[in-house]
Amino acid sequence: MKTKSTSLKKLYLLTIPFAVGLLGTSQARAMQQIDILCTATEGCGQSSGTTTDGTIFEAEANPTQPSTGTGVFKPFVRVQDSSGTQSGYNTDTGNPDTNFDTKAGMWTHSVLFGDLGTVDIGGFAYYQFSLDANENGASDSLANQIDLTEIQIFLGGSELATPESYSNNYGYTGMQFDGSAAGNTLAGYAPVWNLDNATNGDVKVTLQASICDTNGQCGSGKGDLNLFILQSMFQGNPEDYFVFYTEYDRVGSGFEEWRYLAKSVPVPEPGTLALFGLGLSGLILTRRRLRK
Repeated sequence: MKTKSTSLKKLYLLTIPFAVGLLGTSQARAMQQIDILCTATEGCGQSSGTTTDGTIFEAEANPTQPSTGTGVFKPFVRVQDSSGTQSGYNTDTGNPDTNFDTKAGMWTHSVLFGDLGTVDIGGFAYYQFSLDANENGASDSLANQIDLTEIQIFLGGSELATPESYSNNYGYTGMQFDGSAAGNTLAGYAPVWNLDNATNGDVKVTLQASICDTNGQCGSGKGDLNLFILQSMFQGNPEDYFVFYTEYDRVGSGFEEWRYLAKSVPVPEPGTLALFGLGLSGLILTRRRLRK
């Protein structure tokens, strides 16, 4: 599947050669700030930025009359807390008492790694995730901005379906909002990828939480941010469980939810369907003759 974003292709051409060149070095940038905002020079749906390791963030422009509701967006993880900071990860338990601020319910659940699809950008395969942020405030105000401060990805066995029950240690261990991956584990598994890593340094993505082209049409069920991670950044088996952990700052009035780009189900070609139909018809005729 090809991306339709012209700005994303331009961003790829400018940043990927630079990022790939740095991956083989030991130098790390102390801080990377990425702004996905609505401004006079870069309107809603146009902002984009990338990290040193080639991870791309892009504002998602909403249609004029988008559908609404979590059931339309179909996330796999939701987190919410009113304290100003929040974090959480997808789990079949979805219990905020044991795994930080994860919201319970059908829209927080385990995911198999083999279910993830990829999108092609400039000849490279990327995993794609979309964030629907739900915070109060006008769509172009400071009150509506949030900070995404960390993302960690875990792959492993069935323990990651309900990591809270693993050895009674409530799943995730390590410091929240620590700006590093040191000591972080989930059900005994270390993250296979971190947004804050040796190549990127400490990354903060500031997002206008209700990005949309028309005021009054922002909210639940409309994506605000697309995230693209190079497929080469981590590898796993299709049957591995996939966990997506996130941390936020300057939040509290609503909830944040993520969905993933699912792997496309192959559709038989017309010729194959026709042959299948003929074979099925022949089987039905044969059965009828045997019954006579």
